[in-house]
Amino acid sequence: MEDNMTSIERIEAAINLKEADRVPSDPLNCYILPYRGGISIKDMFFNPQKLIEATIKGRQIVGEGDMIDPNITTFDHLSMWPKSGWSQFNAHWEFSDDFPPKGNIPSFFEKTIIEDYDDVMERGFATLLFNKKIGKRSLQMPLEDILYYNFDYLKVYADAWAKYVRQYQVPLLMGGRCCHPLDLLQYHRGYSTLAADIMNNPEKVKEVLWWMTDYEAVLGMKEAMIMGASEGVPGADKVFMINGGPPGLSPDMWAEFYYPMAKRAIDMVVKRGFRVHLHWDNDLTLMLDTMKDLTKGLPKGKMILDLEKTNMKKAKEILGDRLCLYGNVSTTLLIFGTPKDVEKQCRQLIEDCAGGGGYILATECEVPWDGKPENVRAIIETAKKYGRYK
Repeated sequence: MEDNMTSIERIEAAINLKEADRVPSDPLNCYILPYRGGISIKDMFFNPQKLIEATIKGRQIVGEGDMIDPNITTFDHLSMWPKSGWSQFNAHWEFSDDFPPKGNIPSFFEKTIIEDYDDVMERGFATLLFNKKIGKRSLQMPLEDILYYNFDYLKVYADAWAKYVRQYQVPLLMGGRCCHPLDLLQYHRGYSTLAADIMNNPEKVKEVLWWMTDYEAVLGMKEAMIMGASEGVPGADKVFMINGGPPGLSPDMWAEFYYPMAKRAIDMVVKRGFRVHLHWDNDLTLMLDTMKDLTKGLPKGKMILDLEKTNMKKAKEILGDRLCLYGNVSTTLLIFGTPKDVEKQCRQLIEDCAGGGGYILATECEVPWDGKPENVRAIIETAKKYGRYK
């Protein structure tokens, strides 16, 4: 059966909790498209035209889902201020001319970069650039490069993706990206140190979390504006909020140290005319009841909830009438499984989540760079074959 809606129309229907012609599909393709498109990690981050060309080629190989990830992480990696967990200033990152496995993708190792909460709140994140544990890479960058990559490059990058969207009529997965402050603290404070802080000085942790919430939300909206939110570029009005909280949080701790700040950031973004894509990793099944108020006080059709390991059938039962769900085909299956394995899981997700609309068939997180193309295509093909609304 042929599609009778465009990808833009199909995604809009799902976000608004309506049944489209079929279930939309969106294998979250970040690194696999540049890899299959034959470019280097360095070109992926520094050459938007080559990234677009690789995206076109990569989608021909792994299939064409209903959204496209514009790799907005480039804004974070190239950011002057250490803003996210994968900032070039605190992650082990080299811009290699080879793609993995000869090069690498971002890998994180713990370092206590934030040493004094009060100092950061008083003087801002810029002071972290001079932390000796970060290294001197940022200070070695020529001033003209710092200025270019923090100002001019962002517009060059945005223009390239706007042109792509207009030509191929595929909406962007996101326009901006921000990090939940608890995850941000984990990256800049270290997991074990943060855990001790929560136990020994919980009120100070909350104080800095509230301070960082507004900081991150504003930066996410800024990126979305640069990517074309005010110019009507489809998908550019979505702010991608990561990451679900550090692993191992109890439901009570999640409700105390994670959820209130998440809700504030969501409200800030939506009430200013943007939408949100909540990209929440870990198994949050036990937190689903806490999430019932995610949409409270907000208009319909402003939110996507993207869950990694969470029970999607349970999520549909509890939240399906409130917001659009997104997920969660096993990424492990994409590497080690077969197309039939993928199809089986996709059919179960469609059965569990698609009824009444408000569901996008997608992956747990992003498709691994070494995922099998035939397995990625199986997600898209299953949505077309078994995701039809009657």
